[in-house]
Amino acid sequence: MVLLCLWMILIFSLSSQNAETSSQTSGNVIESVAEIFYPGFSDMTDTQQNEVIGAFQFIARKTAHFTLYAILGALAFLSVVSYRSLKYRLRIFISAVICLLYASSDEFHQLFVAGRSGEIRDICIDFCGSLLAISVLAILSRSIKRIYKIIRTAD
Repeated sequence: MVLLCLWMILIFSLSSQNAETSSQTSGNVIESVAEIFYPGFSDMTDTQQNEVIGAFQFIARKTAHFTLYAILGALAFLSVVSYRSLKYRLRIFISAVICLLYASSDEFHQLFVAGRSGEIRDICIDFCGSLLAISVLAILSRSIKRIYKIIRTAD
């Protein structure tokens, strides 16, 4: 639960960056990756480098949304799954609802940050990242439980 809350604080702090700072942050990440994987990037002029960075900006930002919320989904699932008094499907549902509500509140929060906007598309991307992580962990969890049950009955 503590890790889940800390991750929510991280997401909130990233969402609190104004548009210029946020673009600079993602631009720096793209530049670092481009220096490794884009042949000749270091030899380009600043204008050419900025064009490359601009071309990848949208993809990088949406991938960051998806990834941050996949981690949030995993942490939400791991926080809720231990409540054995709740049915398993309800625990999965609660994990997903936590992520959807947080994604929605995060986009609402961005409406009040200079140069930022709240986007339904981002809520969908965030929620898909969360659902992927929750689904993978739920499948793994059930599979491990079944394997353990088979091993116990074989003994």
